[in-house]
Amino acid sequence: MNKNLLLILITFSLASSCSKGGNIIKKINETFIVGKWRLTSVTENGSNVNLNDCERLKTFEFNTDKEVVIKIYDFNLNAECEISSDDTYDYSIDDNSITIQGIGDAEISTLKDETLILQSVEASNIIIKTFEKQ
Repeated sequence: MNKNLLLILITFSLASSCSKGGNIIKKINETFIVGKWRLTSVTENGSNVNLNDCERLKTFEFNTDKEVVIKIYDFNLNAECEISSDDTYDYSIDDNSITIQGIGDAEISTLKDETLILQSVEASNIIIKTFEKQ
């Protein structure tokens, strides 16, 4: 778990930053977010962060029991990716916001259901993590 995580803002958008058209859904239900989301990219203050192979395996998996399993991977001594953290948290959704117990609150909106964007503030830096639905 990232202990420096102060705030998470979650929004769903198109995989590219430029959207064409846009029926933004203002209300999200628990069924919509259920599933596994894999990390695809990270930016810090607008600059791309190079991710290694293990970092690209990070997942958030929301289930119907209102729990999210967050898996983080790191290299082992053989330079192979292995799970370094596998933690489960309770979550709740209320209209356009989500709360992950032990992590923080987030705002949700969506254009499509294929991309999940987490925006957080860590040590005054804006971190944006993009996840793809698996």
